[in-house]
Amino acid sequence: MGLLTEVGRIGLKIMFHYRFDLKYTYDHFDPKTKSPYLLLGNHATQHDPLIVGMVIKRYPYPVANSFLYTNPIFKWLLTHVVTSISKRKGQSDMQTIRLILDAIHKQKRPVMLFPEGNASYFGEQTKTDYVPTAKLVKKLNVDVVIAKINGGYLAHPRWGFYRKKGHFHTHFYTLISKESLPSLSVEQIEGQLKDAIAFNDFKWNASKQFRYRLKGRADGIEHYLYYCPKCKHTQTLKGQDADIHCSHCGKIASFDETSQLNGPYPSLVEWGSDQKKIFPKRLNEAIQTEGQLYQVDVIQQKKKDLGYQQVILENQKLKIKTDPVITFDVDKIQGEVITRKHNLSFDYGEQTYNFLLKDPMIILNAITYIKEN
Repeated sequence: MGLLTEVGRIGLKIMFHYRFDLKYTYDHFDPKTKSPYLLLGNHATQHDPLIVGMVIKRYPYPVANSFLYTNPIFKWLLTHVVTSISKRKGQSDMQTIRLILDAIHKQKRPVMLFPEGNASYFGEQTKTDYVPTAKLVKKLNVDVVIAKINGGYLAHPRWGFYRKKGHFHTHFYTLISKESLPSLSVEQIEGQLKDAIAFNDFKWNASKQFRYRLKGRADGIEHYLYYCPKCKHTQTLKGQDADIHCSHCGKIASFDETSQLNGPYPSLVEWGSDQKKIFPKRLNEAIQTEGQLYQVDVIQQKKKDLGYQQVILENQKLKIKTDPVITFDVDKIQGEVITRKHNLSFDYGEQTYNFLLKDPMIILNAITYIKEN
């Protein structure tokens, strides 16, 4: 391990232990092992790869979102401090698989992968196809280790700020041994992965009752919640302190100290699911938002700033009010996903775009609905 890597690891430990109440437990897994293995985890926060990897002696190569490499700071960290494997979210990448195979079989390094590909939006696992990961497990033929995170989402929700000293528990255990792999089918591995990755932080803390201290507990929730169940309007919500307000209805929900939701839904999980049902009616009118637009060169790992623009979704087309107007046919959009906090990214033809939007979730859900229906 290089000096720069070790210094970086120490820095991460100091920073994250200051921010969170970190707890690590182990079952049939030695964090000091020198053998290669595949480390899989549920994706509770955007910090998961760092928090999980920093306690393992021979750190596993993380599979990282290719958009991170367009940021000079992240690019330097992922190429100088740690060795990483680039992956475009939402899309299969044969080059990524080759790099994983090389790391495990030639370099004898463990590899860390989060099958969901995206940190949780509302506190539970993201709907994911585990078949590609199951096939990768068969191909690699090494132990499969799980890093199961509980409390991570509540400690640092995707849309908000970290909770001072929020409880963040990571439990490592061997899910599948190398010796048992030959007797398991891809379907059986898929089932085991699906069960191992599943989580719901709201249900988990309903019994644990850990407190997550932060004054601005609901700040930023409007990036992801767009539907008011009282007045049935969209894009009227705003988080303020511990409360969720609607510009028409006033205060409609609040979080308590354990981050449990007091309001029209038991938790954000149900709210996030229910708001998707509005689109058959909502798409009769244009959906409008605004934000910073970037054109991304994934190969050169650079991005071009196209300015702050108005974004309109109507008649199955996404329009960007540049001069001239840029128009995307929704059914030709591919790989749509929210990256970081509120960046909507997708591919269109040979070009990749990234939008830093005020409310990206309603655009993402609308695009998905149109494509599926």
